[in-house]
Amino acid sequence: MREPILKAVSMPPRIFWAPFVPAVVNFSIQMGIMVMCIAIFHINPLWFIPTMLIGHLIIAAYAWQEPHLSKMMQTYGPMASKSQNIYPVKGNKLAP
Repeated sequence: MREPILKAVSMPPRIFWAPFVPAVVNFSIQMGIMVMCIAIFHINPLWFIPTMLIGHLIIAAYAWQEPHLSKMMQTYGPMASKSQNIYPVKGNKLAP
């Protein structure tokens, strides 16, 4: 009964060896740049395939050492700001 839960935690979702969230962000940014370049400069869209592959390979290589890159990106937003500590202590505490 516990095996699917442990497998989901230990192996996050991937798209061609890259974590899901960074791969989707890379694809979205590349597609937006591609559409703008096609509209403005009339560039052939096939020139953007190597840039998408290079970006995806960089994400996959970085995810080789940090497999939970998606969760790190998702939790960075709420944890990026400094919290106010009630008592003077060293470091940043997550509890108020």
